[in-house]
Amino acid sequence: MKLLPVTLVLVGTLAPFGFATALPQAPTTESLPYAAVHDPDFITASAAAFMNADDRVIGLMSGNNAKAYPAGILAQHGLVQDSSPKGPIAITW
Repeated sequence: MKLLPVTLVLVGTLAPFGFATALPQAPTTESLPYAAVHDPDFITASAAAFMNADDRVIGLMSGNNAKAYPAGILAQHGLVQDSSPKGPIAITW
């Protein structure tokens, strides 16, 4: 098991949480009850007019690159498969 360093960004505040555990998963052929998002497109914070200041997000900061995954979208899709400079990531809610 390899520990990966993680920093979460919540509502614009950096909150280091140390290390997260990443475990390999076997592929599944089961049908999921939601439509996962693969390789999402991102917009700038100023263009996200649908977001409110008190909306929750799961954030990822890697170097100078920050990504926010809105909880409202995650609640509808359940899973986002994305990439980071260190490899693939999965965001769930």
